[in-house]
Amino acid sequence: MFRRLFIVVIIINISTIARPQAPDLSTINSAKEKISAWLKYCSVLRLNTSGSPDNYAKLQDAGLKGVQMVNDSDLEDKASFYTYAALGYYYQIKFDSAQFYFYESLHSAQRSHNAKLIAAASEALMSLNFQMQQIEKVDECKNILQSIADTTKNNSILQDIYSAFGSYYQNKSYYSTAQDYYIKSILLREKEVDSTTNSKSKFDYAIQCDQLSKLYLNTQMPDKSIEALRKGTRFAGVSPVVENRLTSSFVEAYTSLGNIDSALICLAKLNTNVKNQNSFPSEVVTSNLNIAIYYIDHKMYNKALPYAQTGDVQANKIKSPFLIFQSQMIIGRYLEETGKYQQSINLLNQAIPIAQQLNKDLYANILQYLALDYKGLKNPSKALQYYEQYSQLRDTLSKEKVSRTFADLETHYQTTEKENQIVSLNQKNKLNALELKQAANTKTILILGLASLGIISLLLFFIYRNKEKNNKTLNRQNKQLDDLNHQLSVANDTKAKLFGVISHDLRSPVSKIVQLLHLQKDNSAHLTSELRADYNDRVNKASEQVLETMEDLLLWSKSQMTHFSPQYKGVKLKPLVEQEILLLEEQLKEKNLNISLNISEQTQKNTDENFISIIFRNLLHNAITQCRQNDTITVVENAGETIITNPSATTTAEELNTMMEQNMISSKYSGLGLQIVKDFSDKLGLKIFYRAAGEKQISSVIKWNT
Repeated sequence: MFRRLFIVVIIINISTIARPQAPDLSTINSAKEKISAWLKYCSVLRLNTSGSPDNYAKLQDAGLKGVQMVNDSDLEDKASFYTYAALGYYYQIKFDSAQFYFYESLHSAQRSHNAKLIAAASEALMSLNFQMQQIEKVDECKNILQSIADTTKNNSILQDIYSAFGSYYQNKSYYSTAQDYYIKSILLREKEVDSTTNSKSKFDYAIQCDQLSKLYLNTQMPDKSIEALRKGTRFAGVSPVVENRLTSSFVEAYTSLGNIDSALICLAKLNTNVKNQNSFPSEVVTSNLNIAIYYIDHKMYNKALPYAQTGDVQANKIKSPFLIFQSQMIIGRYLEETGKYQQSINLLNQAIPIAQQLNKDLYANILQYLALDYKGLKNPSKALQYYEQYSQLRDTLSKEKVSRTFADLETHYQTTEKENQIVSLNQKNKLNALELKQAANTKTILILGLASLGIISLLLFFIYRNKEKNNKTLNRQNKQLDDLNHQLSVANDTKAKLFGVISHDLRSPVSKIVQLLHLQKDNSAHLTSELRADYNDRVNKASEQVLETMEDLLLWSKSQMTHFSPQYKGVKLKPLVEQEILLLEEQLKEKNLNISLNISEQTQKNTDENFISIIFRNLLHNAITQCRQNDTITVVENAGETIITNPSATTTAEELNTMMEQNMISSKYSGLGLQIVKDFSDKLGLKIFYRAAGEKQISSVIKWNT
């Protein structure tokens, strides 16, 4: 589903709501009262409750006039007027000027040491710098906000900072961390939003609900998105900005959910709302484009075209490169799906430069559409060229998504740890305050008791005894903390090992399934029934291998738990090894390898069947990895030993034994598989090692207990 990009509402501190009537300053005598009246006027212009199209130009001029009115020493009011001027420029899409005046506001706020104004300017700049792709400046503003969040107890400041942090992490695609901060912000606002008469609080709450809804859409949860929007709807009347924003978001959420009737009702409402306005016309564009995408997705092309054309016309009217790009991409897709391939190519080529700078996912979509266009024009070489670019970019995006997911989890963990540390420090500060108070009381008692040496001695004795008791308590608590830290370290090591094992053992079979499916999809027209049956059989076997591997990983993870022990019984080796060879059939075919199995049908060992299966699988997998094309692997039973021998031109027995004995997880060749072998052999009490077996031959040896 199409997502609206880079249209951000900057939330700052405003206080009242009234008609945008400029005060007559000539009737006000006090300079302080003139400034107060002018600040209220700027606040009313900021809300723009009337939806007047020239309101933001007036706000820009009013803010600059306010800057001229205040003395250089009045830094707080100067910071507020700079902010209003910046907002006037921002809402007129004059981002360079808006950035300049926001920084002027920040500098004045920092000189005044006013945390609330510093936070407001930093929040606005963080969002604006994101839009201008100035990431270093974004992080600078984030660091300023973090220092305030770590020290302030003011909920009105924290709720805006949490909102800014949510936007920050959402732009970085750290969705779990972003959701936490958005919810924290909403919970703080809910404490007063229903009872307050402050329109700014209601405005901010509604916008915050909209931001949370966008996050849920990014994570494919349209039901939750609609739920968040409904929370903010009760305050939609506070400003046309809010009402338009929420209505447009409902269109997007309903189309994502597949409820086109509700989406069309919301679009009609939005068109009525903005008929005589010029505030955020981009929301009409994105809503029409969302409706068009819904109909394209459902192959209802005649219904899609009017909405796509309306969005394109409006995007060109407001001359926004981002909106024009989005309309070009959607109409290009429409043309491709309706067989107008050359027109689609012309339009998509216009969209490519913006897509490359703006969003890799959208750029990948354009490459896919171009590949389909050239395929429709019977130009296979061009189609293949674009499809290869699309495939490579999709692989890169998949890897980036995995990296962001782990980074999000790590950030979420670090944030929680930091919050716990802050709570601990606050408790320690309270304890220190109590200790200081106790020391002051003790000093008073000592001064009053100077007349009696016996009383002084008795007081000193009690103080000493209390100190010893506190020391013992502190030592006991320190020991408990050391134990907890040790347990946490062990848990983290196990977690790292588990992730490493999963990456090692699942990547190859899953990759094999994906390759086979791509081959079937891309060559379906050229496959004979025999080849198709063969591909299906190979996919089934690869899927069974994934299932077997997942079961093994679950068993291995359980083996890391305390008190987990193998279940011994009589196990015949030959059928077990044959089963493991069957699971590795695809890898054997790739290198045309042969396995010579020389184990008696009667050979039986008292062991755990699941554990020994995993050991054989990893040893055979390592043997296959070391072989070249057309090699032969032998598996024999000899004098209480099971020996797997294979050619190896690049790896020695000493190197493999070293890998098996290492304690740290490594991403290098065979390290993880051998670590699994070592873990399970230790559980079973077996001795497993590698030894040379002639020129460029090595053997893995399982020495059984007699």
